[in-house]
Amino acid sequence: MKEILQENSDAVRQAGEALVEIGTELAAGRIENALGRLEAAQQQYRAWAELDQAIIDIQEAVHDRKNTLAVQQILTELVGTILGNALRTGMH
Repeated sequence: MKEILQENSDAVRQAGEALVEIGTELAAGRIENALGRLEAAQQQYRAWAELDQAIIDIQEAVHDRKNTLAVQQILTELVGTILGNALRTGMH
């Protein structure tokens, strides 16, 4: 995840700056201003599309990792079952 964010550091920085501006408006209770800034930021920062892609890349990496771990667990269980059966069969 860190690598993906670093690869998109410009987008991350711009998004962070926009979030600070929006947060400042929200903290001051100026909800309409915050929503206006949000809309403007979405149009202004094309790099947010890059950030969206980075988020998708992170989600895919996490999903792939979960799938890999699930496959490893299944294979471990299969190996354990096969070895257990072999040991039991060999003992009789």
